[in-house]
Amino acid sequence: MADESDLETRFQQLLARRGQDLVRGLIDEISDLHREIAGIRRELSALGDYQSMRDRWLSLEEDAPRLVRFPRLVTIEPGQPMRIADGFYPAETSGGGIPFRWTGPSAQFSFNLFVDRTRGADLRLETINCMDAVVQKNMGLLVDGESVPVEVTVDEMAFTATAGLPARADGRSTNLVFVLPCVIAPLDSHDNRQLGVAFRQLVVAARSETGAVAPEIAVPPRDPAVV
Repeated sequence: MADESDLETRFQQLLARRGQDLVRGLIDEISDLHREIAGIRRELSALGDYQSMRDRWLSLEEDAPRLVRFPRLVTIEPGQPMRIADGFYPAETSGGGIPFRWTGPSAQFSFNLFVDRTRGADLRLETINCMDAVVQKNMGLLVDGESVPVEVTVDEMAFTATAGLPARADGRSTNLVFVLPCVIAPLDSHDNRQLGVAFRQLVVAARSETGAVAPEIAVPPRDPAVV
């Protein structure tokens, strides 16, 4: 081997030296040996760190499904950031001081949120007004692109929609798309916007181990001050 030949040559060179020249040669050899040992130690340490990090990442990948912890209750209100692209106009306040947002100009409005759906979840959508309640009560709902039955309770021009979300245990967000039959421009008004419903609140709550409807979804009594 080349290394063995090199060592033999260096050994013979040392044997040929005498006195101080031999001492300096031995010191050089010892220094080179220490540098090689230090290099080997660094490589072994780096290898140990890599192995430890690799084992840690493999453990995290195996535990990934269990590490995902989404909130069990999500509430979205008009004052929170909401995009025009998702089907909402700027926030307003009703005569009774209740904040809301008109949906439009598209007949669809959507939410993208993270919520625990390990055993399914339930949602409640509240509005304080709408353009033609008789028509808009026939709204539809898509959950992650799939149609889900929705129940609508009408109270004059306001309504509350409730629905159940199917169980799903992964790290993806939940996409909700509400589809209205139409949007309408108000009659006899300077407001020429195409309006759908006056959104007040969305509540999504995870179901318990029994699969019972979350109590947070119970429809609250209508505030008589809302106009």
